Amino acid sequence: MGGVHLQVPTFGHQALRLTLPCIGSGEAVRVFQSQHGFHVIDTLAYYDAASAARHLRIPALVAVALFDPIVSPPGQFAVFNAIAEPLKRLFVLQTGHFGHAGQQQQLWEMKRELASFFMEP
Repeated sequence: MGGVHLQVPTFGHQALRLTLPCIGSGEAVRVFQSQHGFHVIDTLAYYDAASAARHLRIPALVAVALFDPIVSPPGQFAVFNAIAEPLKRLFVLQTGHFGHAGQQQQLWEMKRELASFFMEP
């Protein structure tokens, strides 16, 4: 049947994203919104990964991070949560876009999970 892997998915829950400081492109959009005072959310809604995720019809392994200075974790979880229940599988990373002591081990665990996921009939 095939499947998809999403690792620290970005652009999820755009309205929430505008309220969360980060150091990624989301910060530039957030600052632009605050300085110019018009509703960029009207346009951003068309680019919301969580909205798009609702339309997935194939299995999805989604790796989300508990801490990520670039892609806010609530947006990552919003993408995962939008996928229909029987199709989604969660892999939780300690960090995204940020190193930590157990990172190599966790990446190996994720590779094993990916191999298992893509080998399933």
